[in-house]
Amino acid sequence: MTNNSFKYLAAFTALTSCLASASVFAEDLVVSATSQTSDDYALAVAWSNQLADADGELRLTVVDNGSVKGLRQLAASRVDVAVIGAPHYLDAIEGKGNFSEDPERYTEAYKGFKSLFAISTSAGQYVVRKDADIDSFDDLAGHSIAIGRPGGNAGRVSSAFLEAYGLTPGEDVDTQFIDYSDAFNQMANNRLDGTFVWGGLPQAAIDNASRSMELAFISPEEDKMEAFREHITAGEHYQLKTVTAEDIEDAYQGRATAEGDIHFWSFPYMFVVDAEMDDATAYDLTKSLWANLDEIKKTSSALNLLRLDEAASGLTAELHPGAARYFREIGLIQ
Repeated sequence: MTNNSFKYLAAFTALTSCLASASVFAEDLVVSATSQTSDDYALAVAWSNQLADADGELRLTVVDNGSVKGLRQLAASRVDVAVIGAPHYLDAIEGKGNFSEDPERYTEAYKGFKSLFAISTSAGQYVVRKDADIDSFDDLAGHSIAIGRPGGNAGRVSSAFLEAYGLTPGEDVDTQFIDYSDAFNQMANNRLDGTFVWGGLPQAAIDNASRSMELAFISPEEDKMEAFREHITAGEHYQLKTVTAEDIEDAYQGRATAEGDIHFWSFPYMFVVDAEMDDATAYDLTKSLWANLDEIKKTSSALNLLRLDEAASGLTAELHPGAARYFREIGLIQ
């Protein structure tokens, strides 16, 4: 073999060695968010960008699957981080609700998940065409409303609220399992009266739709919550958040309105991982987000309500030891 051949071989070996080292030390993780217009998706994208800017060993790729499918993807090891509501996680480990027909291997996998943190910036909201003559949940009888994507938890929650008002979904109210992005198109064509929407304030899909049609908010009331909880599993974890008409006015400049205070429904939304994730990775992921909270909040108005003091509260999945280490360091937990 010539000297040149030896040189080429040495160079090739060095290059492949470097590439192998890079693949060993760089960790590319996939986080499954709810939808491209949800607050958790906006947060995940900002989180991913922050990690990229830090030029460290962790990278995040963001996909949208919905919360139910996302948890199943985590159980199947197709994603590394999933977003799930605190009450829905209880359904998952108990084999109830949307998870009642999941295979046993998934149910067992769910029990091994740990949480990195929780957020509560997103909430369930209901908007209707202003010309639909719907002023309250009581008025939905005889009308049509989209209640969430097929197989998602929003449909169960929306149905439970209707039942709390004595309305039978699919009979008294034309309930349709349609994602709200498609629902707004049907509302614009007068084929649908209203829709459920998930997100913050302002919510991008509502803001966009309000530029082509006048919208109004309706909501369930506090005095229906006891009845609501009788119609849904883990109902004690659901709460109503009061939003004033002024808040709505400020968010949408009069294009979407509310008659007085309204309510959004919500619960802690957890970012969960498999318990097998090593402590260092869980620690670095958690710290990379919360240590840069001010910068991350600047990336989207949907994250205005993101609060560090809520990051470890209301969890139904135990904190991952790595995440708990970070929160103890900053004094958030003992």
